[in-house]
This record gives sequence, C-alpha cells and structure tokens, in this order.
Amino acid sequence: MANDVAEESQADQPAALPLSDIGLVGALARLLDERMVKKEIKPRIDGPKVPLLKAYETGQSELVVRIGDDLIGRYRVNIAQPKVVVDVDNEAALNEYADEHGGVEVIIRRNPKWEEALLRFAEYDEDTGLIIDTRTGEAVPGLKYEKGGDPTGSLTWTWEQKDVGRKRLMRHYQEGALDHLLAEAPELMAGPRPTAEDAQH
Repeated sequence: MANDVAEESQADQPAALPLSDIGLVGALARLLDERMVKKEIKPRIDGPKVPLLKAYETGQSELVVRIGDDLIGRYRVNIAQPKVVVDVDNEAALNEYADEHGGVEVIIRRNPKWEEALLRFAEYDEDTGLIIDTRTGEAVPGLKYEKGGDPTGSLTWTWEQKDVGRKRLMRHYQEGALDHLLAEAPELMAGPRPTAEDAQH
C-alpha cells in the first residue's frame, strides 16, 4: 500500500526530466499498458499531466511527442468550453420561470429533460448580460454564463496518424533507443520487450 501511495505521488511531483521526455515516457507507458496491463505502469501514463498543466500557465497547451524526426503523438490540455449553467445562487428565479413555462414536475422540482433542453437553447447575450431562451426570445432568470477557456485539469492523448505513432514508438522501444529515459521508469523495462507483431495491435 505504501508503494501505491509513493507511485501515485511520484506522478504528481515536479519532474527532474524535461517535459518532452516526460511526455515520451507517458506515451510509452500508454503503449505498453495497451498490451500488458500492468498496474505499475498506470502512474506513468498521466505523468505529463501535472507538468503540462503547469506549463499551460505560461502559454503551452500542447506537448508534441517525438523521437528525432518521428512524430509519435501529442498531449493536449483540455479546455472548459463556454456554456450556460444553472446559477445555484439564484435557483428560486429559475424555479419560478420553470413553473410559468411547464418545466416543473409534480414533485416540485424542475423537470431534468426540460432543463436540459433549456440549457441547450439558452444563449448568452453579451450586450445585455442576460441569458436568452432562443426558442422564445425571453430572458431566463436563474442561469449564468461561464466563459470557459480554463484548463479542466485533464489531458487528451492522440497517437500520430492513428497507429503510425504507436508503431514508431514501438520500433524505437524495441531498438533500445529509449533506454536512457527508462532509468527513471524501470517498471517499463520489466519483462520481455514486445515483438514487432505486438506493434501491429
């Protein structure tokens, strides 16, 4: 159990490796996890998360992972999208609006399907600062606008050209080209190296 805690906190600590190398180790862990499913690898998969979110504060939203000229894939910081949501500080106004527009169920709560539809058709009017139901043109009380654009705290990984990046990384791993990085992640070197056939899956 102590090892589990140490492994989890290790992925969250500032890394001694450059972000590009952390990304490469993360991509390799992801590749090996697809084939071996080792719990020791799991913390390495999201190893780039903390340093990339920190780098986002200075303007870096993406980490391109490459070995030499071979593009392997990329990590991208997920960004919250702007949206209209229920203003929990002003729900009473929305409840009144829901009552007037058929959005209240007998149990005296807003109908979730009505609310979902309302949020889908609600738009923020930047000139007035009001939220408008585009179906009726009415201002809807009890909703607010969240501007979005802040990191959500998660990353998205994309292999280069679907399987091309995966195959490139497997080839470099099999050739031993990553061994210098794996001193920091010995769990990724345990056991036999995957074969060329494994790279096809």
